[in-house]
Amino acid sequence: MRSQSKALQLVGLLAFVVGLVGYTVFGWRFDSTGDPIITAVAVVCVVVAIVVTIRRSLQSQ
Repeated sequence: MRSQSKALQLVGLLAFVVGLVGYTVFGWRFDSTGDPIITAVAVVCVVVAIVVTIRRSLQSQ
């Protein structure tokens, strides 16, 4: 399902840019563990996805 929300598309684009810059410029590897910045980026993305899913589920009822 494709999102029609411009705000959510912007969040996805921002996550992509942060990941790309982190990988190419800072040498981040997202299969590694222990780096708090990588963990924080992942947690924020997961929380946004969960919140959006719950809100859409509640709105469709």
